[in-house]
Amino acid sequence: MATDDHSYIEMFSSYRSHSNLDEVISATINKLSSELNFDSVKSCLTVGPFDGQHEVYFIKQCVPNISKLIGVEPNHESAERLRARLEKSLPGVDSQVIETTIQSWKGLDDPVDLVLMIHVLYYLNQSERKELYKKLREQWLSPGGRVVVLSVSSGHSPASYHEASSRLGTSMLSWKELEPDILEAGFVKQHAQEMQYMRDFSNLDEPYLRFCQHFVNGPLGQPVTLDDVRKTLKAVFPEAKLYSMFEMFVILQKA
Repeated sequence: MATDDHSYIEMFSSYRSHSNLDEVISATINKLSSELNFDSVKSCLTVGPFDGQHEVYFIKQCVPNISKLIGVEPNHESAERLRARLEKSLPGVDSQVIETTIQSWKGLDDPVDLVLMIHVLYYLNQSERKELYKKLREQWLSPGGRVVVLSVSSGHSPASYHEASSRLGTSMLSWKELEPDILEAGFVKQHAQEMQYMRDFSNLDEPYLRFCQHFVNGPLGQPVTLDDVRKTLKAVFPEAKLYSMFEMFVILQKA
């Protein structure tokens, strides 16, 4: 989806380039691959995977016996990149990429063993999240199926995107705020690990600012200008340097 003259790919690439989160996620996945057993997983659904970087890496490192993968991704550019990544990195897997939102998707014909939801839950409102958990629990997951969630942690510093997004009229929900509803829906937490990474707030270019604007102007926020975003980030991160940020990597199982 294009936003003015900047594609979503360009905006998100700029956002990614200002932190070492990708490296931290990869290191966490490497650690989990030796601690958790996903050998029984044969099929997987991934929700809003963008280009599939983290999802495909998780599968390659942790899910050795996968044979089927379905991705639901609403952005066309991202979906095309996801298809290319799956063809190159998981050539032996029967994969399908569906270009729609998870809210509009008709759903699965057969349940899967694993669902990946990486940086996606705070794009849904509470009723949409509860409906998603219900579908996962009652229709889309096999008995004993597991869910992997990556989300902002409540362990962030006071000067964080949580504060910035609040000032801009939206809400960057932390895992602490998301957890009660998914547990209430019938899932048991198997593993939770907080990850610390660094984000660089110096030399923020226009695509970076437009990514933040795109997030805030989404269904959970109110319209803001690019200048609003620029001024807010400068106020919350006045020294424009590296800041410690925190995320949670969580694995849950259908009870």
